[in-house]
Amino acid sequence: MLCFALWLPAAGEAAAQEQVIKVGVYANPPELFIDDNRQADGILVDLLREVARAEKWQLEFVPCEFEACLKAAESGAIDLLPNVAWSEERARVLDFHQTPALRSWSQVYRHPGTAVVSVADLQDKKVAIMAGSIQQGYFAEFERNFGIRPQLVPVVSIEEGFRLVEQRRADAAVASNYAGDLLAARHGLLETPIAFQPVRLFYATGRNRHAAELAAIDRHLQAWQDQPGSAYFKTLEKWQRRSALSQTPEYLWWVAGVMVAVLIAALVFAFWLRAEVERKTGALRDSERRLSTILDSVESLIYIKDANYRYQYVNRAVCKFYGRDAAFIIGKDDFELFSPDVAASVRARDERVIETGERLVGEEVQSPTRRDLPTFLSTRVPLAREDGSIYGLCGVATDISDRKSAEESTRVAATVFQSQEGMFVTGPDRLVLDANDAFTSMSGYSSEELTGQTPLQMSLKPGGDDLREAMWAVVDKRGKWQGEVWTRRKSGEEYPAWLTVTAVRDESGTISNYVCTQADITQQKMAQEEIMQLAYYDPLTSLPNRRLLLERLQHSISMHNRSKQAVALLFLDLDNFKDLNDTRGHEVGDQLLKQVAQRILSCTREGDTVARLGGDEFVILLENIGGSEQEAADNAAAIGWKIIDKVGEPYDIGGASHHTSCSIGAALRCEQGVDIDDLMKRGDLAMYEAKRDGRNTLRFFHHHMESDVTYRIALEGELRESLVQSQFMLHYQPQVDGRGCILGAEALLRWNHVKRGVVGPAVFVPIAESSGLIIPLGNWVLRSACVQLADWADSPALAHLTLAVNVSALQFRLPDFVAEMLAVMKETGADPHRLKLELTETLLIDNVEDTIDKMLQLKEHGIGFSLDDFGTGYSSLSYLKRLPLDQLKIDRSFVRDVLSDPNDASIARSIVALGQALGLGIIAEGVETESQRAFLAELGCDCCQGYLFGRPMDVNMLERMIASAPAPA
Repeated sequence: MLCFALWLPAAGEAAAQEQVIKVGVYANPPELFIDDNRQADGILVDLLREVARAEKWQLEFVPCEFEACLKAAESGAIDLLPNVAWSEERARVLDFHQTPALRSWSQVYRHPGTAVVSVADLQDKKVAIMAGSIQQGYFAEFERNFGIRPQLVPVVSIEEGFRLVEQRRADAAVASNYAGDLLAARHGLLETPIAFQPVRLFYATGRNRHAAELAAIDRHLQAWQDQPGSAYFKTLEKWQRRSALSQTPEYLWWVAGVMVAVLIAALVFAFWLRAEVERKTGALRDSERRLSTILDSVESLIYIKDANYRYQYVNRAVCKFYGRDAAFIIGKDDFELFSPDVAASVRARDERVIETGERLVGEEVQSPTRRDLPTFLSTRVPLAREDGSIYGLCGVATDISDRKSAEESTRVAATVFQSQEGMFVTGPDRLVLDANDAFTSMSGYSSEELTGQTPLQMSLKPGGDDLREAMWAVVDKRGKWQGEVWTRRKSGEEYPAWLTVTAVRDESGTISNYVCTQADITQQKMAQEEIMQLAYYDPLTSLPNRRLLLERLQHSISMHNRSKQAVALLFLDLDNFKDLNDTRGHEVGDQLLKQVAQRILSCTREGDTVARLGGDEFVILLENIGGSEQEAADNAAAIGWKIIDKVGEPYDIGGASHHTSCSIGAALRCEQGVDIDDLMKRGDLAMYEAKRDGRNTLRFFHHHMESDVTYRIALEGELRESLVQSQFMLHYQPQVDGRGCILGAEALLRWNHVKRGVVGPAVFVPIAESSGLIIPLGNWVLRSACVQLADWADSPALAHLTLAVNVSALQFRLPDFVAEMLAVMKETGADPHRLKLELTETLLIDNVEDTIDKMLQLKEHGIGFSLDDFGTGYSSLSYLKRLPLDQLKIDRSFVRDVLSDPNDASIARSIVALGQALGLGIIAEGVETESQRAFLAELGCDCCQGYLFGRPMDVNMLERMIASAPAPA
């Protein structure tokens, strides 16, 4: 009694701890369904029962249709819904665990009589698809993505969709690969090459309702999936075997039923016909009526025609065949009974018999274009009097359609057996009797090697268990089995095939043979894998592409909202990658990108995602990076600097060493409210900040970066408006010779902003370059400069002046630049010999031949050229000596410290020497002191420009300065 008393509280406590979980169940075998005993069954049900057993949950299964199940989970009417594919829309109303329970994809299945081999074949096809599923949303966007509009037929279950296709009420059906492989054979459907939308399947709950239960499921799934012999893999193996044994071809039952019905009808008809014959035979007494009865009992068509081709007698078979009684037929000719073409054909044969007395035997069909009409073996015999004159003919036509059909079937069977499809036939002992050429070519075995042997070993997956015994059991029970198998060639190579095995039974119902057809689906599988690879992975590096990155990022954000673990994005861009492509070619650039991708992967964790967006841009998604912002920043920075160090190590490409570096921008999501677009934009902004800070570094996003972008966007808008309103002007900085005489000026653009005042080019030119506004701005500058030259030409004191104008590389590369330049010169009347175009060294990087050609064309008209900022850029001597230049311009960066920095002095000396060697004029810019001018003059550079001689000024001030200065000698 004492023990009993102690047991009672313990039992009550255990019962109190047992938690009741309501689980929604909809029809989607084999993952989830209600079986014939009204019990929940399926892969995900078995896995959930294992979790419930460990967690002491009591499961209560609630049958419902899919859409009703989703709404019940969302409202909390059910606690848990298995087999839910994650999507952004569902993540707003449902919670998911992290480790997928299953991975699947969607497949299109077709009726054998419907041709569907590509997405284009779905145009206007009726496609059965489960209502409320992810596939329905995917297909709804087909028209926008592919220009293809299938007719969607929503169904409440996948099996209903397959049944509609089987009944030809739909052309195709969409299902997951698990459900499709199970149901396709059962309903006689075929898998198409169209596979799409790889998904991960989860158990889902209503938002913020069952976090503990989802965490428990995650814990068990992670543990099971790391153990090959766990309950997880045992459950999958069990359902693979059940799937192989569950495909029931219903059409065999229909065929058997029809055959039985036909047999019974034939027996009944035979008994009836015999009774009729016996009844009429007893009533006939004379020989004429006995003969008529005999002829009427014959299944052949018997008739007599006179010399005018009119019917004189027809037996019952004729009446039955034409659906008319004898009284209607007798006395008429064929033209009164049949269509003109049929009657003419019959008359031609009758005439041969009556007019020549020839006995005519041959096969006849009533219409050569109608295969459903019977074929007759027709015999026509002339009827003659004693004097030999013919007064008619007797015809006998026997239906030989069955014999012809049998002959045709035999011929077709022989042709089919030697078709492109691999086939072999076994006896009832399952030993091979014969194999066609296609199968021997596929397997590598000869027909002699296969004969007398059991069919080759096969399994449901590569390296799996032998499937043959289970397959034979299904065939013996249901008459047919088909499915995807893995088998081996004689060489040992394993390959996938589609196998169909059909049992052939004799009249007694005993299996006499097995007919097996097998198709090598290696190319189809490869095509499916290639489609998946192209859709979600970068073809060069095999890294995830933007599409897969965004899907994983969305899932990570959904998990972060529940787990509160931060998410980080690292935007990586290689520094000066374009230089490598330009100097060593794109093939070398591609090799570098592949090696960079592998180095990034080696620096990240197993659960992180490394994606390539295109070009030299990579994005690294770091999940569960920390619980706090500081922890997340520290971890992200550690990984980022590790990547920078690894990327910066030397590369061996084609036997040559190459060095590169990268700039990384980091963006964290530690709080809700930051969506995918914001996070991607922040990472991009941070990366460009790293570029501006000297490259080969890492920068985290800060909100002031968005302010900078907003400022640049606003400035670009104001720039466009100012172009329309002509709010620009030219200032001029004098250029002098060694005596201080003004030889000309450089035209410098200024923006006369209505609110900001006069804005220098350093502020707005970079924005104009990046936005393309530099083209209209450059055109305005060139036209204004030419107008000014034309005005000076009218003044003797100013006519000698030259004018230097800076030309953007973007503008100079325009195909019509030369024509536009010459047109402006002609329109304004400017002297081309007084115009000097200043080009930067960036023009020597791309398409140098085009640059030289344009310069030569303009040079022929007298326009001069000066190479601006010489020594700061490309400076290729091989191209420099080919350019039709007139002048080199020493950059102000060398002039500024030319007296204090020996390096700058050496560079200036080298530029002067180079210019003199090439016969080019030299001018130095940025000269601010007399000491600088004197040093440059000592080197041989007499022409100068800078604040020492005058700041940039408007044209009136320049003209007054020239008027007060001594004229050149």
